Amino acid sequence: MTYGAVIPIKDIGETSRRAISQFLQETQVANRFPARSLPSPVESKVREVFQSWGLDIPKEKYENRLVAAIQFACWAYEHVSYDFQVAMSLFTVCVLILDDDLIATQTLREFVPRFCTGEPQGAPILDRLIEAVRGLCAFFPDYSANATYASILTYANEELWLNTDAKNLVLRSGSKKYVDFSRNKGGLPEPYAFGIWPKSICADTTEYIQAVPEANTFINGVNDIFSFYKESLAGEANNYIHQYAQAHEKTLEDAIDDLVRNTISSVEKVRDILGEGKAKDAWERFISGYTCYHLYCPRYRLNEVVPEYF
Repeated sequence: MTYGAVIPIKDIGETSRRAISQFLQETQVANRFPARSLPSPVESKVREVFQSWGLDIPKEKYENRLVAAIQFACWAYEHVSYDFQVAMSLFTVCVLILDDDLIATQTLREFVPRFCTGEPQGAPILDRLIEAVRGLCAFFPDYSANATYASILTYANEELWLNTDAKNLVLRSGSKKYVDFSRNKGGLPEPYAFGIWPKSICADTTEYIQAVPEANTFINGVNDIFSFYKESLAGEANNYIHQYAQAHEKTLEDAIDDLVRNTISSVEKVRDILGEGKAKDAWERFISGYTCYHLYCPRYRLNEVVPEYF
């Protein structure tokens, strides 16, 4: 048996369908999906600020990412304020541009040292990213804000690693923890977890901090489950599910089953940790909006997999 072997094309749709259907049925998040529209004031403000940056990036390179960032912020954080949604949109579009290999390797290599020394970055979008992080952190209590600054440095470093030396990495026996280690660093879940509970909702960090690790699991898990179909069709194999299967000596189908179970479990664990109250209410609205975004994101092509939801 070859662990982590690519699933035949004819089975990709059924495997994805089974995983997504199980997740939606057991969490019941689809019962609370937000309205799938963009508040025009948010979109107008985000576009105004983005255009004011004067980035030398062709529209065809950023437009889809900009729309996706606005949709994500408005749907996942519909329980938070207009100003927060604007800040989250600007932060997310910068991350999407960074994630899609639009930054030269050497420029990315210099990001962390330049950030620490206060030097201007080698690409204007990276300066805007720092500005966007600062804007987002203004909505967070001190711990969440400082952790967000730290996480963006870790994320940039992991992007550099994944796009260079990690491409030749061969997983060794006993490397199970490395797979999750790399996913958590490269997934950038923490700013999005902290965004569930800005200080306007939970000024006291102790109200939600114990739930953050499980929220991170949910954030990465939903992304991996809902993007599997698109990535499989594109022949992408250097992702979490493939690495998990190889490290755990499992088939891809079994790896996806594990991922679905762990992600569903994270939903319940956060509910148990938070108990009743405003922190839990924010969590329920977030998990519905976050899932809604991933289900209806056009790039994932999930209308081909679970057409009954479209």
